[in-house]
Amino acid sequence: MAIWIGYDRFSGVNSTRYDISRAERQTLVSDCAAAAEAAAIALARCDERLSRANPVLAEGARQRGHAFEAQALIGLSGGLCPLEDLCLHDAGMDVRSPTREIARAAAMLNERRRLARREPAEVLSPSALRQRLGIEGFSQPDRTDRAATTSVHAKQLAAPWDRIGRDDDEDDQADEDELDLEDEDDHADPAFAKIDALLVRTRKKLDAWNDLSSEEGRKNLTLRDPAYDAAGRFARWLAILEEGRGLPAALAAALALDAWLWLEPSERAGELGFALAATLLRQRGLATAHLPALGLGLRRGKFRWSAHQALSVRIAGLLGAFAEAAAFGQADLDRLSLARTLMLRSCEGRRGNSKLAELVDLFVSSPLITVQLAAARLTVTPQAVEAMLKQLGGSLPRELTGRKRYRAWGIM
Repeated sequence: MAIWIGYDRFSGVNSTRYDISRAERQTLVSDCAAAAEAAAIALARCDERLSRANPVLAEGARQRGHAFEAQALIGLSGGLCPLEDLCLHDAGMDVRSPTREIARAAAMLNERRRLARREPAEVLSPSALRQRLGIEGFSQPDRTDRAATTSVHAKQLAAPWDRIGRDDDEDDQADEDELDLEDEDDHADPAFAKIDALLVRTRKKLDAWNDLSSEEGRKNLTLRDPAYDAAGRFARWLAILEEGRGLPAALAAALALDAWLWLEPSERAGELGFALAATLLRQRGLATAHLPALGLGLRRGKFRWSAHQALSVRIAGLLGAFAEAAAFGQADLDRLSLARTLMLRSCEGRRGNSKLAELVDLFVSSPLITVQLAAARLTVTPQAVEAMLKQLGGSLPRELTGRKRYRAWGIM
């Protein structure tokens, strides 16, 4: 599901058009030059600090950034995703049934980890993107082949909608007449009969969309818009990505993200645009040591993207979000460094086989730690973990849940 969805359907904005003339590009570069420079400097400083930091601290900042980004993207879409529930679900230690938002955030978390391990050129290749978005077969076929393919897909995939269009128009009046005869004695008010007829039509449509009686119906359970044209939107986004090669790195990433939010090439993976824009920053050399949490920067700032804003306003706001994400990354690295220094003081004078230092590194590398998770990672008993937590004393990170059971600690 996309984060900002429905502008073309409800507010009059044509989401399939995203044309930038040469004059508009020159105006955009001049208007957003200062914001692009500030964002580039902030991202470069954050990336340089991560590349020079202790490997444990750098890895901890990266992993925490992935979790914070997933939580922020859910927040931007209007959902609620507690960080402790996300981390517990990621570790397979849920204390309650995961909600839909938690499942989406976990999918985003895994997606960012997968993209961070791959090379940027491999991620941004058109073939890989088409495969990720499910449009890998789009290769500009001939008109005859396209027509044949369209007819086949229309028969295979759009059968439920075709059934609805043919049957409903013929049966609506019959349903209303039948309900009027059956319910004439039950409902004195004719408004109830109209409501019942509407419910009958709605039930028939839902039954057609969720046809579980056949193998073909079970394959087509996902509700999609037949006129969405994901391939066309994706082709236009690739053109915008190619046009940005001559622009500065931060400005090109902001333009790519803005085009993704406007065009929405994926009907169900709208949040992927933030990770792709961050991958573009990696490819252009501004973030070689990490995958920036751009959605987190947008969530923490005051700017909110809207299709009704001017292009320069949208790009400047996204560039400000880039700088905010870099500033948060540096602040998080400072928090981790200070917390690690304080906790390591409790490890002085310990035995050589003590795992207290490993527990400290576990606190640094994970956004949230539970007793069970630490016991599994350190291969010790939960009682040993409880004893080590007491040994940390005042340097123990803050308890996040406020519960007496299933407690969790994290550096916030």
